[in-house]
Amino acid sequence: MNHLFFLHIPKTAGTTLNAVLNDNFASSDIFDLYTDEQRIRLRETTYEELARYRLVRGHVFVTDFADILDGPIPFEVFTFLRDPVERVISEYHFLKSWPKSHVYRFLNENNVSLSEYVAGESPELRWRGRNAMVNSLSGVGHPSIEKGLEVAWHHLRNRFCFFGILERFDESLLQLSRILGLERCFYERQNVRKGRARYAATTEEVELIREHNQADIELYERACVEFDRRIRLMGEPFQANLRLFRKVNDRFQRVSRLIMARDNLDRGEILNAK
Repeated sequence: MNHLFFLHIPKTAGTTLNAVLNDNFASSDIFDLYTDEQRIRLRETTYEELARYRLVRGHVFVTDFADILDGPIPFEVFTFLRDPVERVISEYHFLKSWPKSHVYRFLNENNVSLSEYVAGESPELRWRGRNAMVNSLSGVGHPSIEKGLEVAWHHLRNRFCFFGILERFDESLLQLSRILGLERCFYERQNVRKGRARYAATTEEVELIREHNQADIELYERACVEFDRRIRLMGEPFQANLRLFRKVNDRFQRVSRLIMARDNLDRGEILNAK
């Protein structure tokens, strides 16, 4: 039995990908790491108990669980990346609008702007809005962010069985399904256009995000080049499968929307909001 570890970097594809994973794994086979209580419970879990789970997933730094990932259970680790500017904008608006977020009150009571979220020095904003992908993949405490970047890139290339790109989700999902043996990969996507209009940032805000996320930008650009290389190696057979998948998944999405409209359901009630 393969043991999988999804290192879920916030706002990189979790809603849709977790829905796909839920379709492929029983809830009893999944160990979630999205709350402090769940992370503490993992620390108290023996390797024998952990071996019963097929999938561990959550918002963590890879170094926080190095002893588990390097332990006797051979975990296959995977993750997704996203354009760093888009990721920061999405994360800021999500945390400011989701009451269950642990920084929801802080962001709203202090009327924290997007610029302050990125460049502010408040303890509540530590590690937020600045190179979150590099920090998640390398851990913190490196002598420089450049060192963290190289560690993160090394992990992606040598420690992870797969990394996907949110902006190329279909291609990523097909590769992941082949590597992990996923049988059900059709998904209902969110209304991306509506989200983009609602979360528009000014030119000045975008420049500030880029200034404070240089390591994430470099990591993302390297990953996109490597992703392109892997796609090319798979050749036309992969492209044919991709065309077929998109055709069938488009039908799946239309049927899903019809069912939700008929039953007066909201997509947000169905998809995991993580």
